[in-house]
Amino acid sequence: MLALLSSPVRRWVLTALLVPAVALVLRKIAQFLQRRNDGTPTKSSRGLMKASSGLRRLSGKKSEDADADKASEDKRLSA
Repeated sequence: MLALLSSPVRRWVLTALLVPAVALVLRKIAQFLQRRNDGTPTKSSRGLMKASSGLRRLSGKKSEDADADKASEDKRLSA
């Protein structure tokens, strides 16, 4: 069915639906790898997190880590 859609519509569908789902899967795999390694990031988990955050940036969604980092930054600046 995607072959029948026009190119801009297909791009929008991929960006709006598929890219955030792939980013979520990559983030979950990276978190699993970190938990398996006693919470310490591995090369693989860092790479997966970077790929996930890049895809989330592409899709226009904010990551949970960015919100947590901003909250800790605000707390640090107010102290």
